[in-house]
Amino acid sequence: MRGTRTTILGGGIQGVSLALALAHRGHKVTLIEAMPDLLDFTSTRNEGKIHLGFVYALDPTGATHRKMLESALCFSPLLDRWCGGLPWDTFLSEGFYYAVMPDSMIGPDQVIQSYERLASLLPEFKEHDLCQPSYFGKTLSWMWRESDPWESHPFSKKYPLQSFIETEERAINPIVLASMLRQFVKQHPLIDTRCNVRVDGVERNLNGFSLHLETPDGPEVFHSDLVANCTWIGRHKLDRMVDMNLTAQPCYRVKHSIIASLPAGSRLPPPVTMVQGPYGDIVPRENNRIYLSWYPECRTYFGTLPPRDDWDTPEISRDVAQRSLTIMQDLFPDLANAQIESSMAGVIMAEGSTDIEDPGSSLHYRKDHGADHHDGWWSIDTGKYTSAPLLAERTALAITRQIQESP
Repeated sequence: MRGTRTTILGGGIQGVSLALALAHRGHKVTLIEAMPDLLDFTSTRNEGKIHLGFVYALDPTGATHRKMLESALCFSPLLDRWCGGLPWDTFLSEGFYYAVMPDSMIGPDQVIQSYERLASLLPEFKEHDLCQPSYFGKTLSWMWRESDPWESHPFSKKYPLQSFIETEERAINPIVLASMLRQFVKQHPLIDTRCNVRVDGVERNLNGFSLHLETPDGPEVFHSDLVANCTWIGRHKLDRMVDMNLTAQPCYRVKHSIIASLPAGSRLPPPVTMVQGPYGDIVPRENNRIYLSWYPECRTYFGTLPPRDDWDTPEISRDVAQRSLTIMQDLFPDLANAQIESSMAGVIMAEGSTDIEDPGSSLHYRKDHGADHHDGWWSIDTGKYTSAPLLAERTALAITRQIQESP
């Protein structure tokens, strides 16, 4: 199919990764994003953890562990392949600790059994052609260990943790990575970036698809031979317009990401994820800044329909941030002098009918996401931020095969 026009809808981490993967193979792509800029929404409103799989201890099958581990090991090698190498060490966290909370849904014995299963999967990927040079350029050697001495943990002593476990898992600062990827994509000669353009409708025709766009200059009909739907909140709506067979029921959550700052010279707590239940995370970043999230306060919406337009207001964000910081200061004494810098809401989309306080919720699994295809239309369910590069690479390979096999 010579001169094939491939269009990617959605300029978050998944759409940007797919654009880079296709351009790396020599394909010209058009990348359409509704926001004023690429990577300007949920892709920067998270803790940036590149999951090895530890947080999914409630999946007894090990399938989520395997999928997260493979995706994490491929994350930096693929982005380095497409972008020529990124300075990961300048915006990479220290290793995460996992705190088994007093009222965790599962006890420390079950948590440790899960981590042992996870570590046992690592040899499967030693010969993986996409995983070299491994996790941010380092070889994982011990994966996890119980922290010693116990007195070193950063929690207030009034919280009797059941266990405190050190891991090799890291987080990147997604805001820094977004800035780097944004610049690289906009300069790429094979990627035509169109921001501030909304897709209002799509029609399938004999030669591909007609996309009905709302642009700063008014309505436009844009033709594309192939389309990859990497949008986030509106993905299912667009899929239905081209008769994609949708069976899964998505749920939508609104979760706030809070950035606080500490005075110069303050002691920073280590990166910590609290398990297993509706708790939160804390991740130190550059210049004495701290990412924090306390789930019971920061998750402000859960439903089977996308949130309304007024889900993110300055008043809501400010109140959520202050309540969350107060709780986190009680948990972590090192945050006593922290001040809120920003609070931004992002939308999480996944399959599930109940929230994470339910041990049986499907939100505790991330094993079925991926790319679905129907006659030139690709629908990409990212699943997790961690998964985006590997899913993009595999989807780009499949799209390339389709182009090569078409007359």
